[in-house]
Amino acid sequence: MSIDLPTAINIGSTVLIVGILVLGIYRALEMRRAFVGGIYRSRATWSIFLMLVIIVNALNNFVGNTTSFPSSGVLYLIGVVYANIVFFGLYIIIFAYADRSVLVAIETDFFHRQTLSWPRVRWPVAMAIVALAVILGIGGAVLTPAEQSSFLGTLINGLFFPVFAGALAYLTAALIVGARRSADRTLRRSILLLGLALSTLVLSIVVTSFLDSGTLPYVIVNQGTGIVGIYLLYRSVMALSPLGRVQKEVSTSFTQVPLVGAPT
Repeated sequence: MSIDLPTAINIGSTVLIVGILVLGIYRALEMRRAFVGGIYRSRATWSIFLMLVIIVNALNNFVGNTTSFPSSGVLYLIGVVYANIVFFGLYIIIFAYADRSVLVAIETDFFHRQTLSWPRVRWPVAMAIVALAVILGIGGAVLTPAEQSSFLGTLINGLFFPVFAGALAYLTAALIVGARRSADRTLRRSILLLGLALSTLVLSIVVTSFLDSGTLPYVIVNQGTGIVGIYLLYRSVMALSPLGRVQKEVSTSFTQVPLVGAPT
């Protein structure tokens, strides 16, 4: 049985993305054990959680693109609810991790400048994303596949582009500006790479909104930006590794120093 080119690209890119993420999770676990500072342990923990959710979403998309599911009934409803939870859960976790990164950048800025007024706008942006996720989730569960193409379905799905792309673009700008202001050199590099990774997601949303899902151009743009974004996320995690090695070496050296007056 022959495999068409879009399917082959989906398979290859999914394997590559999952492989990069599994390696990233392994390295993040190693660094988390080595870190002493709470900020760095928190970043390692969040990155592990984020990469796990991305793996679940990637595998879910792969199964959905290669397997036929019922178009109605209980199984259809269960599948839609599950897909929405995975999909929007990923975006909410990305937002939470990036939001925390901006706050860390502000905290490590010598002047504690309010990067692009993010501390004031973060909650309205978060509520808009959650509200949109709920609306799209309900619409996907209530509307049948035929009704998805109706005016109401098109209107609901059309909200995805301006709200998500706009919120993520603003958050990306806050990440990049905040990273440049951070006095912590290690965190600055890690946060900057995270901002660049997020920019690939924004680019994918913008470009693919003009393409038909499942076509070769759509798959090339979607999977191409996905691979680049995942690699940048991996590099963002790995940017903390020098600090992990230093902290581990410092901790080891302290344990090897004999106490004054202790028997030798």
